[in-house]
Amino acid sequence: MNLTGKWKYFENYLQGIAEGELYIIQEGYNLSGRIVFTDRLKGEVPYMIQEFLTGSIEERKVSLKATEFDIIHADFPVAYELDSWFGILVEDTVIKGVSLDEQGVSGNFEFVKVEETVSVRLQK
Repeated sequence: MNLTGKWKYFENYLQGIAEGELYIIQEGYNLSGRIVFTDRLKGEVPYMIQEFLTGSIEERKVSLKATEFDIIHADFPVAYELDSWFGILVEDTVIKGVSLDEQGVSGNFEFVKVEETVSVRLQK
């Protein structure tokens, strides 16, 4: 299995939802990439963010951790904490699991693969 590609991202957590796209490159068991998404906190104006990621795959267990982030668009100052995702490859094109940010906020996510290649720049 090769996780390289573009994935749709959806996450539900206590404070709101996040939706966007994940771009992964797999080299052996190592993963790198970025995730670009809109964060919709309950009762607040949405904002858009991207996080740069590193991670790994072991059997069907997938682990991704943000190493840095950029605010792409926000109408107000955003205090943001880096995220981590821990999931299981439940099908060759679906990863489901839990997320956790550095503040301790957790959620449930799903990544669904939509393309086999990555044609966007993944590094800063």
